[in-house]
Amino acid sequence: MRANRNRIERPASLLRSRLAVALAFAINGFLYANWTSRLPRLQEIYAIDNGETGFVLTALALGALVAMPLAGFLIVRSGSYRLSVVSTLAFIVTVPAMAYMPGYLGLLVVMPLIGVATGVMDVAVNAQAVDIERLWGKPITSSFHACFSGGMFVGAGVAALFIYLGFDLGQHLVAVSVLALTVAIGALPYFLRDDPAAGVTENFNGSKFSTAIILLGLASLCTMIGEGSMADWTPLYMTRVTGSPEALAPVGQAAFSGAMLLGRSVGDYVRARIGSLAVVRLGALLALVGVSGAIVLPTAAVSILGFGLVGLGLSNIVPVVFSEASKVPGLRPGVGISSVSTIGYSAFLFGPPLIGFVSDYQNSLLPEGMIFFPGVAGLRVGLGVVALLMAVLLGLAVFYLRVED
Repeated sequence: MRANRNRIERPASLLRSRLAVALAFAINGFLYANWTSRLPRLQEIYAIDNGETGFVLTALALGALVAMPLAGFLIVRSGSYRLSVVSTLAFIVTVPAMAYMPGYLGLLVVMPLIGVATGVMDVAVNAQAVDIERLWGKPITSSFHACFSGGMFVGAGVAALFIYLGFDLGQHLVAVSVLALTVAIGALPYFLRDDPAAGVTENFNGSKFSTAIILLGLASLCTMIGEGSMADWTPLYMTRVTGSPEALAPVGQAAFSGAMLLGRSVGDYVRARIGSLAVVRLGALLALVGVSGAIVLPTAAVSILGFGLVGLGLSNIVPVVFSEASKVPGLRPGVGISSVSTIGYSAFLFGPPLIGFVSDYQNSLLPEGMIFFPGVAGLRVGLGVVALLMAVLLGLAVFYLRVED
C-alpha cells in the first residue's frame, strides 16, 4: 500500500481531486439521462421502432466495448489523467451529433463514436476514483457512483423541463452539452496526476481468472443490465405501456436514478450496519419486486414506484462487487476490478438493446399478449428479461457469493 501511494503525485488538495472526479461521474450521468430521456423523440426523428432503436444502442455498445480494452492499455502506458481529460471532453462534444444525422444510417455511424468516448471515459475516471480511494485511506467508491446517479437524477429533471418548454432534441442536447463543458473545464485540471508505474507489478499473470471472479462478474452483469435497461427504456415504457404523456416520460427514470442516488449516499453506512452480503441479497430482492410490479401492474404510479425500488435495490451492489474483486486471492486488486468491470460494463451496454429486440419479437410472435397474461406484450415482456436476471442475481447472492466485510 505504501509503495503504491509513493508512486502517485499528491495534489495540493486531495479533496479537490475527489470533487473534480466526482463531477466527471456526475457529467456522465447527466448527459446520459438527457439523451436517453429523449429516445421517444429520437424514434420520431428517424422513424424507427424498438428493434431499430436496439440497433442504435448496440452501435453505441460496440464502440464502447472496442474502446475499453484499449483504454486499459493506454492507462498502463501513460496513466489515467490525460485519458480522463480527453475522453470526458470528447463525450461531451459528440453527444449532440445524434440529433443532426441525415438519416438512420448516419445515426448508426455516429453512435459508435459516442460509444468510444463514453467507454474510454468510464474506464479512465474509474481508474482515477480507485487511485483517490487508495490515497484517501478508506472506502469511498459509493460516493463516486452516487454522483453518477445524482447526475442522472438531475439530467432526467432537466430533460423533463426542456420537453415541457418545447425544445427539440438538437437544441436540448446542445444546451446541456454546453453546460456540461463549462463544468468540465473547471474540474478537469484538478484530476489526479497519476504515475503509470503505479500500475506495474512483477510476475503478473493477466490470464488468471478464479471462480470468485466469474461469480462476481455474473453479479456485475445482472446488476448492470438492470441499470442500463432502467436508464434506457423507462421513458419509452412510461409513454408506450403506461400511456403517460411525453412530459411524464422522464419521471420513471428520475425515480430510478433518485432512489439509486439515495441508496448510494447511505451505502457505506448501511454496509457497516448489516454487512455487504445482506446489502446484495436485500438489494436483489427489492429490484425483483420493483420490476415485477411494473410488469404486472403497468400504471404510471405503480411503474414509477417499481422503478424506484429497482434503483434502491441495485444502488450498492456494484460498489460491493468491485470491492470484493479487489480482495480475490492470487490477483492484484486492479486486475480483479478490471476483470469484473469489463464483464459488467459489457452487460450494461448490451442489455438495453436486448430489451428492444425481445420487445419487437414478442409483438410479432404474440400480438395479443401472453396466454396467462393477456395484453402483456412488447416492452412488458422485454422488461421480463430484467426480472429474470434479478432472480438470477438473488440466487447468486443467496447460494454462491461469499462476501467479506
